Amino acid sequence: MDEAEGPLGPPHFQALRLLAHGWGEGWQLRPCPTTRPWMDEHPTAYQCLPLVVANQWGWEVLCPTNVTATWDGSIGREGLRVDVLDPWRPAVKCQFGRGILTFSPPWLFRTPKGWDLYVKGPSNRWKVNAAPLEGVVETWWLPYTFTFNWKIVEPGSVTFSRGEPIGQLVPVPHHTFHGTEAREAPILHVEPETARELLRWRDERRRIAGTEAPTHKLYRKADDVANHLVKVPVPPVAPIAGGPLAEG
Repeated sequence: MDEAEGPLGPPHFQALRLLAHGWGEGWQLRPCPTTRPWMDEHPTAYQCLPLVVANQWGWEVLCPTNVTATWDGSIGREGLRVDVLDPWRPAVKCQFGRGILTFSPPWLFRTPKGWDLYVKGPSNRWKVNAAPLEGVVETWWLPYTFTFNWKIVEPGSVTFSRGEPIGQLVPVPHHTFHGTEAREAPILHVEPETARELLRWRDERRRIAGTEAPTHKLYRKADDVANHLVKVPVPPVAPIAGGPLAEG
């Protein structure tokens, strides 16, 4: 397949549904929300702009039903017992062994030419004893579906609840690293003014480190940017009328 060429347009996102009934029921897509339960318990975390932006960066896939996976530590597929209601057994199972739980959502995802999807775990969320596997998928041409996978770290059980985020979809340019250079240099030689700003920022962080609200608020506005991405404009996934869906 030839690589994407030419100017890069907006990363318009399509989720082409394969099935609406049976194992295809209950799945949802939504723009990633700003909030996280652990951040609600520590509201000063919302003063960290990079965290807040990453929370919202892309679309979430939500679990269609309650799932409990129990791993005995063996590498075979039979070593992971998946407790899930019958309609979803074809879509939520141990497909690869090694304590990996696989979710197969009922969509073929599409992006314009030149845009891939970074398929990852939900930003700034975690599960005890489970880690999401991540990948970059060339959704601008690939005519196949893909799965979301969670690796159970140690023998034991992990539960996913209906409506819980199981993955995050982030558009990334296919040519991100083409022609890229990476260098390391003394900051004082390359950007002396930035170095002075960094020292002021560091001193302020040290000053407030022992206070009740130790999160700093010194993120500087970029030149010619009217506002920061406190609210990321990720569009909702709107339905489009079409013909019958595939049988499954």
